[in-house]
Amino acid sequence: MKRRHVIEVAFAAAPVALAAAAARISAQSAAPTTVTFGAIGIAAFNWTVLAAQQIGFWSANGLKVDVIFTGSVAANVQQLTVGAIDVAEIASTQLIQAILGGAPIVAISQHLATAPYSILGRKGLTSIAQLKGKTIVVGGVNDITRVFMDRVLAANHLKPDDYTYVYAGATDARFAALVNGGVDAAILSPPISTRAADQGFPVLDEVAKYFPSFFFDTLAARPAWTHQHPDVALGFAKGYLQGVRWLYDPANKARAIQMLSEGTHVSSDDAAVSYELFATKRAFSTTGVMTDRDVGVVLDAMAKTGQITAPLPPPSRFYDNTYVNAANAQLRAGR
Repeated sequence: MKRRHVIEVAFAAAPVALAAAAARISAQSAAPTTVTFGAIGIAAFNWTVLAAQQIGFWSANGLKVDVIFTGSVAANVQQLTVGAIDVAEIASTQLIQAILGGAPIVAISQHLATAPYSILGRKGLTSIAQLKGKTIVVGGVNDITRVFMDRVLAANHLKPDDYTYVYAGATDARFAALVNGGVDAAILSPPISTRAADQGFPVLDEVAKYFPSFFFDTLAARPAWTHQHPDVALGFAKGYLQGVRWLYDPANKARAIQMLSEGTHVSSDDAAVSYELFATKRAFSTTGVMTDRDVGVVLDAMAKTGQITAPLPPPSRFYDNTYVNAANAQLRAGR
């Protein structure tokens, strides 16, 4: 059974056009509209989702959001494609693969603009070079963590036949594989990566060294759904961006650390380390706006790892800034 977390909020009357939505998104009515959001798992990646939930930003924008933890990006893609969920967290590489495969989805907001992953090894290892002949767990065959790991291994002079990949979609599942001795190394995100290091698993490398800026993670939806519910898409984007702004406000640091600690079941110290990475270093996109250059970098990386071939598709095929642009306009106007 999938884990569900329900965010209870209110709703505004649904206008037909986005312009009308922008004028009326703050109006409340008695009957909320439900948005189902697919998240991969409980991790710092969803910190802004926790903020939008717990501080009430989605509520203030008239939405009732059901958050479902699916366990993998692939599951999010599948459920979004068939309409089982309305909005989903999808890594940029898998978004591109899905769209090229015919999935009727598109990114409506950038989520993470950096790749805050660490590569941790079993105890006794000290370098990436020692992974020759070893087993490494990444998120999936076409997962963005595969792109990251391929680059790190190649930079350390390891060839594809020098190691074996196994797959687990969520970072906590990859950590479990490392703890259980089923793999020699795992690519992990905070705060799980911090917990692993605290338990004595050595940090062999940091992905950010190889990808200092990367269009990493998106919030995606079906164009058919956003066109039918432009007010809802706008309210979702606006509430999400308000969650980002709240997280980045130093006045909220203590509350944010407590929120992550309780939400992910890690220590306050581990959550504080994650705060420095995600909030102080601005890992989340402040505007959600996407560009051809952002997507082009991902397309180039995927071409280099053989996931796609030339001629590369136009970057604009994969994103739609309509709703984040409208949300940012409202936020600038103080609405």
